[in-house]
Amino acid sequence: MKILFLTGFLLLLSQGLLQAQPKVLSVAQWQADVTALAEQLPKMHREPFNKVSRQAFDSAVAVLHTRVPQLQDHEIIVGLAGLVAMIGDGHTRLTLPQDAAVAYSRAHSTTPPPADSSLYLNHLPVKLALFDDGLFIKETTPEMLYLVGAQVLQIGATPAAEALEKVRPVTHYDNEMGFKLLAPTFLVVPEFLAALGIADDVEQVTFKIKTREGAVEDIVLSPIPLFKKQYFVGAPEALGIEPPLSQRNLKNKYWLHVLEEEQTLYVQVNELYNKEEESVAAFVAKIERIVAGGQVKKLVLDLRHNPGGSNSFNRPIVLALARSARINQFGGLYTLIGRETFSAAQMLANDLEYYTNTLFVGEPSGSSPSAYGDSRKMQLPNSKLTVRVSTIYWRDWNGDEKRPWTAPDIPVAYTSGDYLKGRDPALEAVLDMPLETSITKTIQQVYERAGFDQALWVYARFALDPRTDQEMVEPVEKEFGAYLLHLEKAEEAAGWYGYMGTLHKEAVWPMLGLAQAHLLSKEPQKAKAILEKAIQLEPANKQAKALLAAIRKGQSRG
Repeated sequence: MKILFLTGFLLLLSQGLLQAQPKVLSVAQWQADVTALAEQLPKMHREPFNKVSRQAFDSAVAVLHTRVPQLQDHEIIVGLAGLVAMIGDGHTRLTLPQDAAVAYSRAHSTTPPPADSSLYLNHLPVKLALFDDGLFIKETTPEMLYLVGAQVLQIGATPAAEALEKVRPVTHYDNEMGFKLLAPTFLVVPEFLAALGIADDVEQVTFKIKTREGAVEDIVLSPIPLFKKQYFVGAPEALGIEPPLSQRNLKNKYWLHVLEEEQTLYVQVNELYNKEEESVAAFVAKIERIVAGGQVKKLVLDLRHNPGGSNSFNRPIVLALARSARINQFGGLYTLIGRETFSAAQMLANDLEYYTNTLFVGEPSGSSPSAYGDSRKMQLPNSKLTVRVSTIYWRDWNGDEKRPWTAPDIPVAYTSGDYLKGRDPALEAVLDMPLETSITKTIQQVYERAGFDQALWVYARFALDPRTDQEMVEPVEKEFGAYLLHLEKAEEAAGWYGYMGTLHKEAVWPMLGLAQAHLLSKEPQKAKAILEKAIQLEPANKQAKALLAAIRKGQSRG
């Protein structure tokens, strides 16, 4: 789909702008950059054509190369971004030439400037976010605070949903959560809006919005000056509200706070690198001391704002949490994840899923558990634009390499209303969980919020834990099966008891549960056959006999 969008975009540009031409660089220089990208990127990337065919990529390169004489400089930059995005992973990207003070970036190293300052792209005085209830203005420059919390209905002549799709072919992402994070960052770059046909004018862009009060109006936004001190502010400043705990210290690589009343240790890790004043190992040792002190019964690790770093720093975190008998249990350890959980933070989530009994809370992660990463820089020869290219494939422990993300065990939506009220519903959901709970209750809660597959996975992790008293496993299995039957979830009960039958081949109780599931599905013949087998195994089983008699009686009446 990206391929068709990109090729169509390039063709559209040349049809409408026959008088346009590059000014900062010559046609030959831009064409040389297109050629250099096409030649060097495939050589650097670990596996460049795993999501796009070489033929499709070369075709798009040829189209852009041919159209260069009819394009403006910024349109060529958009075309280059689209070529790189075709590779299809979140680490491989054209780093847009933007003022680093205002642009969104999850890079961990500085980006060299382009060859000419005229190649810098502009930024509108707003930052957007795609909440669960729509596209909203999340932050603005201080003089435009009245716009914070306004819903974006239209940009130029383009409805918001359509505008988001128009930036898809130039957006680099692993999965749909990554797209939801990054797409709004392109919608505040006027040159992209013009090149993609979202708005007409790079100097003045009209947004149709619905204000916090519900009024629909048009506003005209002009780019903020480049390279002058700028900053953005959001709901706390605009509305005079207290930001939630998780929003108070986002520039700190890692920090913690003890919630004494809730007996909970909140730990936020925003980047996986050492701080000058405190190493990751020292920080983790502090966590261990607090946990060992017995003042907390629950630990919350927040990775929602973590775009990565170095996965070598994951080890002390995983070791500390895995070896804590007090915390490493279902209901004791929670990990908050979301669309910005990426790269090394995703690898940390992978390890926590495998080695600990954490429950994931929030949104799906913005990175794929198996993904291309460790991007390296290449500069195009004439524009000096920087392309970052993935050089390593990191494979998750799970056998399913196509898993798009780490799924939350407890999914929690995040709406514009939550943001404007200073709420953190994901953290609230964790704090609402009882400090003392049974594994059966935990599995039920996961089932209610995330469905059968996620509940099955929590059960499997519990059953495979060497610390689990194996005499407690079968009662949990029976309790959850009875819970599904009570809810009349016939298909899922059948799946559960069918699986239990593979684990307890000589036991009758899985057969009884499966028979009841078939009866819920109005499949008495299947239930009858299973009950007959159960009675062969255990002739004195009263429940099996009673169920079989009831079926035969019903059939005789029919």
